[in-house]
Amino acid sequence: MLKGRGLVEVEWEGSGVVRRLSGVVTIDDLDVSAAQILADKRIDRLRYGIHDFRDAIDIDVLDDDIEFMAMRAVVALERNVVIRIAFVGDHPVIHKLIEAFNRFGRGRVPCRRFDSMAAARCFATLNF
Repeated sequence: MLKGRGLVEVEWEGSGVVRRLSGVVTIDDLDVSAAQILADKRIDRLRYGIHDFRDAIDIDVLDDDIEFMAMRAVVALERNVVIRIAFVGDHPVIHKLIEAFNRFGRGRVPCRRFDSMAAARCFATLNF
């Protein structure tokens, strides 16, 4: 577990990673956990990433932070064209993250948002 003002849990699964965020999530919380995931040797073999914001009370980031996070992820994942990225929750920042990821051309499958982990997991693990 990584602690900032919010709480972030990163759980590696066989073919993917799930990041659960709760409390008041800050840019530091997002940045440290994203850097941890992107630096892992398994990144090129990931089939999915699910980012669960359902327990986030608020997400305190600037638009510039969103752009930076999306660009950094796109660069780190440039060799992985099969990864599916799902976001769970409905905070306005989630919508901005998805828009930024998709605008920068992240992979063959656009990032998507879901209201439940079950729906996100179904999308993320489809066809493998």
